[in-house]
Amino acid sequence: MYSLAFNAARPLAKAASRRLVPAKKTLALLSSSSNNNDITSLIINAVGQDRLGIVSDVTGMVIEHGGNVGDSQAAKLGSHFSLMMHVSLPESQKQQLQDSLRKLKDMNATVFETNDVASSSRVTPRIAYQGLFTLEGADNPGIVHVMTTALAKHGLNISKMETDQEIAPHGGTMLFRIKGKAVAYEPLAASFDVMQIKSDLQDLGASLNCDVELEELDDDSTSASFYGG
Repeated sequence: MYSLAFNAARPLAKAASRRLVPAKKTLALLSSSSNNNDITSLIINAVGQDRLGIVSDVTGMVIEHGGNVGDSQAAKLGSHFSLMMHVSLPESQKQQLQDSLRKLKDMNATVFETNDVASSSRVTPRIAYQGLFTLEGADNPGIVHVMTTALAKHGLNISKMETDQEIAPHGGTMLFRIKGKAVAYEPLAASFDVMQIKSDLQDLGASLNCDVELEELDDDSTSASFYGG
């Protein structure tokens, strides 16, 4: 399964067990971090053989170095496990954290430093449209690229996406599924037409021998619809 998402607490909780950190220790570390003006923001991407406690090990290292985990996503990909998280920690602890991550057994962890500002001063674009898109049918070479290109053509950004495949119960055909959330921000282009988008996606599905749908989402149904299976 391929997974792309932001602020996905539910998949992270389901993917692996967490190690419980004593509350007093956690509060003390976070407090010391907040008093340090030199806070850095990092993206951690760790991939390795799936095993019990991967999320626990990585998050534990972040906390032990005075850091805090923000947005995160975890997914099992075949026999491997992928974990991506956005963390903040004191600049003085950045190198030590990277050194600790490199020592993780059977894991390959990369760290990317970002220029993200504090969430309190971050300007979030207003969403003018959001929809749940799905595709299900016969696997085709480049099917993910074709689907995502069709959405981008209409000015839709992908904020969450999952794919998986399985053998069909009868006939041995490989079935492929795509599920995700697409959004368009204000101001909408004058040419933005939801009905035309749906029509084009249906035509795309017919050409791929797949069922393709786009369903509008409201704020209350977003999480429930995407994670509801």
